[in-house]
Amino acid sequence: MKTRTHYAVCPQEYLTAAGLDPDRVIYFDIETTGFRASTSSLYMVGWAVNVSSAGAASHGIPAGEEKRGEWIVTQLLAESRAEEILLLEQFAGVLKNYDTVIEFNGDRFDLPYMKEKYMSYGLEDALSRLASVDLYREIRPFRKALGLDRLNQKSVEAFLQIGRKDPYNGGQLIDVYRDVRDRKLADPSAAVDALFLHNEEDVLGMLAMTGLLGYSLAIQQDGAVRIRTLQSDDGSLVMEAAYELALPVPTAVHFSFENCCDITFSGRNAAVVIRPCAGTLYHFFPDFRNYYYLPEEDMAIHKSVASFVDPAHREKAKAQNCYVKKEGVFLPLPEGCDASDRAVFSRSCKDKVRWFEYDPGMVQDPGLIAAYVHDIIKAAASQ
Repeated sequence: MKTRTHYAVCPQEYLTAAGLDPDRVIYFDIETTGFRASTSSLYMVGWAVNVSSAGAASHGIPAGEEKRGEWIVTQLLAESRAEEILLLEQFAGVLKNYDTVIEFNGDRFDLPYMKEKYMSYGLEDALSRLASVDLYREIRPFRKALGLDRLNQKSVEAFLQIGRKDPYNGGQLIDVYRDVRDRKLADPSAAVDALFLHNEEDVLGMLAMTGLLGYSLAIQQDGAVRIRTLQSDDGSLVMEAAYELALPVPTAVHFSFENCCDITFSGRNAAVVIRPCAGTLYHFFPDFRNYYYLPEEDMAIHKSVASFVDPAHREKAKAQNCYVKKEGVFLPLPEGCDASDRAVFSRSCKDKVRWFEYDPGMVQDPGLIAAYVHDIIKAAASQ
């Protein structure tokens, strides 16, 4: 079995901000000859861990040569089918020192594949006790905002301008590995280098992509918000909110909530533009069968009150006319936002956007406006 190690860097401040201990986190990536563990071989595992003086020796670093705060990438290459179990056992020994595993799309492939491999040899699944952070899942909610057509690792790396020397994809390297394993090459050194390079850059790419956590951290962040209200060019009311992110996002993103709010994250800056609705909106009663509609007044009233209205001036309410209407200025109300103390309005009974009446005093309450702006951001990100 061949082994290689390399020093690396990782923006671990994102791990700390996400509540993870960098000393208890391990990144990993595998190389296989197929997608199904039962019919393919696991031929390489690469992982990256934070190097500290206490753990340096366990990662093959001579005493005194450790670099505190840096990371090290370790790779194991199984040169034969018989070495697959040795690779699994050695990796299991490493995993005992960690609580969280980080991968790219590993929840769908790497973790299930490794679980089946461990079980096939009668070994305990060494990964099952670890929490998982899948960087693919971290970036997926922002796919539209980032304009990404594909979400494979190389596409995300290219978007983040992470350079690669490796010219191959995993599928192309299967035959390269088989030639090495089956000793078909007079000089396999170039082929072995290609196998190691691909896996090394996958692991290095994941370390660099740790900054992707910045997007979910930006959404989850609460805190003080600066806000101002102003008139737009057409005279309508616009609200602008801004606050500083604890950590910068890797690249700027822009996304919207129901065409009435625009959110931008850029560097450490978060900006939100909210466009209230001015005019007449409707508060719909959900139990329309218990209401009558009054055409002359264009409103619905409960049956207990409608009994005093001349039957000639009332009709059974329908979902689309079981409302009371109100004229004013309204702010969008995201799903999940507490509306227990507010009357909720909409443009029609089928309109997905809910609104509540704007109170100018709202902007004078820092806590209230901050909570509202953060709710808007979370709602927009979940669309």
